[in-house]
Amino acid sequence: MELARPVGDAGATAVQFRLDQRPPEIDDAVRAYADAILTPGKPLVEAIEELTTRIYTDFAYKSGATNVSTRVGTVMERREGVCQDFARVAIACLRSKGLAARYVSGYLATEPPPGEDRVVGAGATHAWAAVWLPGDQWLPFDPTNNKFVDERHVTVAWGRDYEDVPPLRGVIYTESKGSRIGVSVDVAPLD
Repeated sequence: MELARPVGDAGATAVQFRLDQRPPEIDDAVRAYADAILTPGKPLVEAIEELTTRIYTDFAYKSGATNVSTRVGTVMERREGVCQDFARVAIACLRSKGLAARYVSGYLATEPPPGEDRVVGAGATHAWAAVWLPGDQWLPFDPTNNKFVDERHVTVAWGRDYEDVPPLRGVIYTESKGSRIGVSVDVAPLD
């Protein structure tokens, strides 16, 4: 995994993705979790596959269990959350090892290919992570669905964390005593 640390011209912009958040997200629980998976000498792609599977297995998808400000430490403790939490856990683990990792925000196609199961997060915004590879390549993976990203994942934006790329941001001016934003998205291939 040493080779995946950004170096040279191609890695210059990836270096910022090695840094912990402020306030810090990498704690002893994150380090211990990462240490069991991201071991010296293990090929990086194999380690990412294992990290993806472990998060999928060890954490329960539970809508409403967290919100956008829930810290990685809380997710590690509770072992439940949603796609943004699982992406952030993966990112913290990778960064704890000095690897560059970014948060990716987007959508999943709502209709699964023939013979495949519907994936969690379809029809709503979705989040996953990506790790930097030598040659200025990013390997995206989806711990919520235990898979590498494929053609069903539609990237809208990427950044260091959720706060860099929230799906909705803005101000609404109204005289109403209360309001609620509703969004519906349907992602399907063009014919």
